[in-house]
Amino acid sequence: RDLHSFPTRRSSDLLTVKKDIAVVVDKNIEAIEIQKVIKTSGGKLVKDSTVFDVYTGKGIDDNKKSIAFKLEIGSDKETLTAEQINEVLDKVIGQLKNKFGAELR
Repeated sequence: RDLHSFPTRRSSDLLTVKKDIAVVVDKNIEAIEIQKVIKTSGGKLVKDSTVFDVYTGKGIDDNKKSIAFKLEIGSDKETLTAEQINEVLDKVIGQLKNKFGAELR
């Protein structure tokens, strides 16, 4: 057989993991500001972040809102371990707490 006919695995085919996080922040903080911090704190391992819910109301202080994000985490070089994924999440959450006083919901 021709060796060139075998499919090769592209780096984009490596496994990415989707994780949801929801943070409570002041109402005046925009989701795009939070997404910028998610990207910079997660670095190249955070492939995407998408807002899927914004909530105000029962259980949330009047001057606060909850924003939920779906994060896509992965590497172009390897499939990440659960420990590596948790390290990325810890970094992201830590930076959101530092920059915005965010609380994990």
